[in-house]
Amino acid sequence: MNDVSQPSSPQPDGVVSDRTERVAGERHGLAKQIIIPVSIAVGIILLLFLLSASIIAVTNLNAHTHERLGTLTNSVDQLIHQETDKLGAVAVAIAINAPLAEAFVKKDRATLLRISVPLFAALTENHQITHFYYHKLDGTNFLRVHHPPRFGDLVDRHTFGLARQNGKVAAGIELGLLGTYTLRLVKPWYYKNQLIGFVEVGMEIDHLFEKLHQISGIALAVVIEKQYLTRARWQQGNVAFGRDSDWDRLPDSVVLGVFGEFSEQALLSVHAQESATPWLTGGGTVYRAIPINDIQQRTVGQLYIALDQSISSDGTIKIVSYLTLIVVLSLSALILILRAATNRVESRLSTAMAEKSDFERRIKYDQMTSVYNQHEFYRLLDLEMERAVRQQTPLSVILLDIDFFKTVNDEHGHQIGDCVLRGLALELLAYTRDGDHLARYGGEEFTVILPNTSLQDASEIAERWRIVIEGRVFSCDGQPVNITISLGVANYPLHADAAKTLLQHADMAMYTAKRRGRNRVEVYHAR
Repeated sequence: MNDVSQPSSPQPDGVVSDRTERVAGERHGLAKQIIIPVSIAVGIILLLFLLSASIIAVTNLNAHTHERLGTLTNSVDQLIHQETDKLGAVAVAIAINAPLAEAFVKKDRATLLRISVPLFAALTENHQITHFYYHKLDGTNFLRVHHPPRFGDLVDRHTFGLARQNGKVAAGIELGLLGTYTLRLVKPWYYKNQLIGFVEVGMEIDHLFEKLHQISGIALAVVIEKQYLTRARWQQGNVAFGRDSDWDRLPDSVVLGVFGEFSEQALLSVHAQESATPWLTGGGTVYRAIPINDIQQRTVGQLYIALDQSISSDGTIKIVSYLTLIVVLSLSALILILRAATNRVESRLSTAMAEKSDFERRIKYDQMTSVYNQHEFYRLLDLEMERAVRQQTPLSVILLDIDFFKTVNDEHGHQIGDCVLRGLALELLAYTRDGDHLARYGGEEFTVILPNTSLQDASEIAERWRIVIEGRVFSCDGQPVNITISLGVANYPLHADAAKTLLQHADMAMYTAKRRGRNRVEVYHAR
């Protein structure tokens, strides 16, 4: 067929009236009538813009603060998770060490210590492991590799209690009596398929806060709630760990460590997490606090954060100034810009609607045959079954399959096979009634939902399709192809009372047609 293009009709030019002299005479007065209202409007718009820009700027600063806080919180969680994984790998390596297990089983503390000391030294140097324990099944400590003189005491930490109670690895942060945050992991110790005890490893997590400070460049201060400490133990910890921290420095907390330049005023403030950022004056610091929870989900301390917002604040002021200048220079061309923007929006909206329509078609229809796909078929079947049950009307389903379709693909190729599938779909659509739903069920299988259709009518429809397809010759790339189909019919309420069962029975009927020679229609019969 030759395409014939039709000439387009020319658009008539508009007729312009000649009113030059009259317009020239009124131009001066008209200019006043326009300039004064527009100037007032520009002033109002500019004031509203400045107000809006200021509000947006403050909102953006707060959003930026929350974003950085969220990133920092995630970083803390990730670092703790990484260290927990490291402790888990260390515990596994210890638990599978046969000489260690044999010494523990024999209760040979000297041998166990001799083997463990170099291992502990390597773990301390390379992985910051500061605690290394072996515990008995009865809950008493057998050996502290990091402090051998002390042993035989009852271990009452929460991590150990969880591991002993559940028989699984338990890990989490625990607050030490001397005022340290310790990440602990306890692993049940099995040797020759017998639980012989528990291996515990741990580390002080001060280095994590130092690492976090180095990565983020943010000043940090770590504090512990006094309610979980005693002054004597805290001072004992100061001596043991070389800390220089005053118990009375803060009213309710003690400072475990400061990383970076952290304001003394912020530390002394009871509400250190409150913002101290000036409002659009440039510079300033925002203070926030991240709770530190132990394995019992108790908030035992806080991680104070000092966020320098000077760059963001100064940048926001510059942006507001530039935007104000742009608004003043751009208002004279506002109508033209709006017109151009409207045209672009309409074009994009038209494109978006077309894409939406195409997307909806792709998710509902089979791309090869243009009939419903399997997902949409299931949805429609459920809807029609609900309607049939509600209205007490019959519902029939026909499931059909191309006979020997593999032979078609083998003899003619998959492109011809695809052509046959498309041709079959078109034939079925031509004989499908309004209100029926044809879908490609999978491969060479098609299914049809027949609402308000009795078993007798559905069987007649299926037989009509069988006859039509048997007599149809599909021409694909010049090659004639003949096919036949086998069909199975099932009906609600005769054969099933649920959509899934109805489909299964139609499938069983179709396979009965296959077994009985193909190219036939079978109705489901209960066995």
